[in-house]
Amino acid sequence: MIGRLYLALIFLFVCGPAAMILFDSFNSATSFPSPFEHITLHWYLAILDHDEFLEAMRISAIVAAAAAAIATVLSVPAAYALTRRKLRGGHALATLLVGPLLVPQIVMGLAMLQLLSLAHIELGLGGLIAVHAVYVMPFTVRLALTGLAHFNFALIEAAKSLGAGRLRTVWHVTLPLIRTSVIAGFTFAFILSFVDLPLSLFLTTPRTATLPIQVFAYMESRLDPLVAAVGALVLAAAIGLTLTLERVFRLRIAG
Repeated sequence: MIGRLYLALIFLFVCGPAAMILFDSFNSATSFPSPFEHITLHWYLAILDHDEFLEAMRISAIVAAAAAAIATVLSVPAAYALTRRKLRGGHALATLLVGPLLVPQIVMGLAMLQLLSLAHIELGLGGLIAVHAVYVMPFTVRLALTGLAHFNFALIEAAKSLGAGRLRTVWHVTLPLIRTSVIAGFTFAFILSFVDLPLSLFLTTPRTATLPIQVFAYMESRLDPLVAAVGALVLAAAIGLTLTLERVFRLRIAG
């Protein structure tokens, strides 16, 4: 009984803010936060009148998908090398790969801005994708390392002895056995990139503003349940993405 109560309190602590956002998105009040008046869909319909939000959602989706894909593609070989080859200083390399987690995002954003400036690279979608890929890579690396931690590498040798080439072995043996970690890493990276604000704050332009940047700019001039409606849509999309991947690939990502 005590254990269930404890889990219920933890669940409430974690999910309470998200539930409050969903609750406030249906509030007819014109300020946020405010006491609940009555249920309305006005704020969801109002999003359609803000083209900047719709465009920002599209840009955020492109950046997040590309960054997550790049990070995943680069992380799997890196994790494989660290696990299989037993490189000298492998633990140090693994720690170095998660280095971006140790630096505040706002500091990293400034550093990336300086780096792009020194490289004479203009701010744009490509630079934003590259920076986001660096930011989310520690998560994809760690999840790939987790998937390979108990991997039986004798299966690879068996596939090679049966005539399978390197690429065929990777595609038919390695990836299917670690696909849960790979897909989970991609999903986690996509969500983190999509909702990132501090890192994008210094690296976006009016043409490449992501959704968090647009919401932040909107909140500087007014504060109403429209931002809650936007947050609720993002939350629903993240849950929908996770459930879809779990159903399509028949695996569990969330736990």
